[in-house]
Amino acid sequence: MLRINELDNAIDYLEKASFHYKNREDKYWFKWLTISLHGALYGFGVCAVQGSSASLRVLKTPGKKKINEFLPLLSEFYLTPDDPYPNDHQTVLADEHALSLIKRLAESDLNGIGTILTKCEDPDFMLQNTESKVLKKTENQNKAIEKLKNYRDDFAHFKPKGLIIVTDTEEWMIDEVVSVIQFLALESNNVMYYNLDDKLNVEKLIDTFK
Repeated sequence: MLRINELDNAIDYLEKASFHYKNREDKYWFKWLTISLHGALYGFGVCAVQGSSASLRVLKTPGKKKINEFLPLLSEFYLTPDDPYPNDHQTVLADEHALSLIKRLAESDLNGIGTILTKCEDPDFMLQNTESKVLKKTENQNKAIEKLKNYRDDFAHFKPKGLIIVTDTEEWMIDEVVSVIQFLALESNNVMYYNLDDKLNVEKLIDTFK
């Protein structure tokens, strides 16, 4: 049985990034490093921004297309062929199937990594408690993140082509991205570690890149 939440997911990506960073005898280490490092950056960004209301902070507002897909399904709980009068709201809310549809409508897709990181630089999203800090990326960090996103997209959606990467020249990118992850995970004071071992593990994993 697998149990996982958003923090577990972010830590798992960081663990995989650390593993591939240290195991360069695998000729595909850089591919898996960029994919997992991207996941860790994204994951800790979500953890830092979401606060106590993920649906309002890190999920997209349902679009017109999605709403229109659910309206015919929900309408059956308000109008039936034999009864032209709408059911009351309590009847609908008491129906598990109707609640499931409403929940699926409300729980939209996750914001993209670009939007999440922009929110990490926004005091309105980051200043959640007296110890909270706002992410302030440097120019080099921005360049590194853009490069990481391009690598990840290339590897995750590989088009028919040949690709040659001089990995020795990309150490700076790794260092800059890890520094952003370190801030989000340990210095923003927005990531809640309910298990001290998890926080110590994150500290240890980040140290493996230094």
